[in-house]
Amino acid sequence: MALLVGGVTMITVIEMSNIKWLNSLLIWTLVIISIPLLLLYTLQGVLLLWNAFTVWRKESHTLGNMLTLGLGIMVIVILPLMRAIDQDLFPKNSVTLYNAFVVPVIFYLVFWFLAFITSFLLTRLYRPHYDQDYIIVLGAGLLNGDQVSPLLASRIQRALDFAAAQEKKTGQYPWLIFSGGQGGDETIPEGVAMKQYALARGAHPDKCLAEKESQNTYENMAFSKKILTGKQIDLNKGLFSTSDYHTFRAAGYARYVGLQIDGIGAKTSNFFIPNAFLREYIALMANHKKAHFIALLLILLVSAVNFLVGNGLQLF
Repeated sequence: MALLVGGVTMITVIEMSNIKWLNSLLIWTLVIISIPLLLLYTLQGVLLLWNAFTVWRKESHTLGNMLTLGLGIMVIVILPLMRAIDQDLFPKNSVTLYNAFVVPVIFYLVFWFLAFITSFLLTRLYRPHYDQDYIIVLGAGLLNGDQVSPLLASRIQRALDFAAAQEKKTGQYPWLIFSGGQGGDETIPEGVAMKQYALARGAHPDKCLAEKESQNTYENMAFSKKILTGKQIDLNKGLFSTSDYHTFRAAGYARYVGLQIDGIGAKTSNFFIPNAFLREYIALMANHKKAHFIALLLILLVSAVNFLVGNGLQLF
């Protein structure tokens, strides 16, 4: 909200200044920003379906990897169909079901998505100092039951790169805690596979620990904290390593268990970014489902009143 209000204030001040070159600069800046946004808005459905096709070819065919497909179908088919039905059902200039109920919900969801993106960008500005005592590497599932996946490998490598850079700069190699339990389709715990992968790539054997019980990000943090406490490692001087899109949500779990630490993010493949962000967004919304349910219920109640009042003459 501060960014939005700040932008509107800046535009207003420039226009009131009557400085021609500044006004021209503002107009050209707005045009340059608006054109790609307009194209993105116009082609969003096609871009979502294209991304879904790319993910289908390159990743596993799980429900979590098909989020852009579902959203693309909604944008291209479902929402236009709902608008078309509304136009047939309601007279011109009346309050339609789509405008009364669907539009407010879309605005609510888009607002929180923009809030999530803003928070993510802020976490990406974080640059840790080379004085860390430990790095928790978060698991992400194994391939064929015992092999580190490319996504998981990028998280491990991000931690190894930081540890090596810190050792070169300060002579201190941090503890590496590889956190991940054993899933139903895995033959060994993720933490063990991750540790073996890291050791094969130069990690210090005496500084590697495997956490083998966790099944989600919350347990990654909580169970790793127990290991750190047992080793009497300073809890306040650490990091966690995960995929870049996951850093914001993971930081919330870290603070929830009492670890005041931030994350370093491994780069995600460009084609997977839209799907990854949607999945993180849904997970964040689910973490606060009661609050969002109440807010949406209030929005729908107000929308119902608006719909009834706006169509009073037609309905009665």
